[in-house]
Amino acid sequence: MMTTIHIHKDKNIGKILLVVEGERTEFYLLHKIFTQVFDYQYEKLDRMNRYQKYNDKDGIPSSIFVVNSEQSALSTVSNSNDYLDTLFERLIEEYKFPVDRAAIYYLFDRDVKSNTDARHIANLIRLLANARDNGMERQGLLLLSYPCIESFTASAFIDDVFDQEFELGKQLKQYLDMCKHNQSRLDEASLIHAVAEMSRAFAQLGIASYDLDHFSDTNLFIFERQELNYAANHKYRLLSLLCIMLLDLGLIELRKD
Repeated sequence: MMTTIHIHKDKNIGKILLVVEGERTEFYLLHKIFTQVFDYQYEKLDRMNRYQKYNDKDGIPSSIFVVNSEQSALSTVSNSNDYLDTLFERLIEEYKFPVDRAAIYYLFDRDVKSNTDARHIANLIRLLANARDNGMERQGLLLLSYPCIESFTASAFIDDVFDQEFELGKQLKQYLDMCKHNQSRLDEASLIHAVAEMSRAFAQLGIASYDLDHFSDTNLFIFERQELNYAANHKYRLLSLLCIMLLDLGLIELRKD
């Protein structure tokens, strides 16, 4: 049985909130995906308090809002940190964005230099298990990239990307620059390639199925396998879970034909 990948460009996805750590790459990449591959309204507010709206549409039922975490570290996502709660209130009051009715995704790097507490990350994976309703104080789905968000770019253009390994994001960035692979070339075909590469990685990890409504079990399994790989050779196998968000939203569909 063969799996085929289908894109649904006209799907009503409602209101989507993305919390990211970087100030440039993630914003550019997500803008490219949601306004050029897809055609949604896109707003951003970074930690420098710079706001901008793109692809403005009147009365649009679907829109994307991307914001920064307080710092480039997963510790700022915890319930004990007030930054996000204050930010969410601001989005509701100042920008009329219904955070309480939005699907929320947290896109972070598995960077051993900035995110040093593996136990804390594992606890966050358990907590942030569903984009819409965890029954928890902190709602949302945590999606990591190993070692960094650039692994998505690699998966969009490179075959068998999960077989490659890097310790740090800066090393992967240098490799992509050398190969001349960058987010500006992202299109529908490369997005499909990225989904296929993630599916191949899951197959190599022995993941035959997963529950998008409660992704934490699979998420934690991937994290533990990657940590074992790092413990063995101080490198992560290239893997981005960004495509899980696209599958969860129904923008991408995997069909067994």
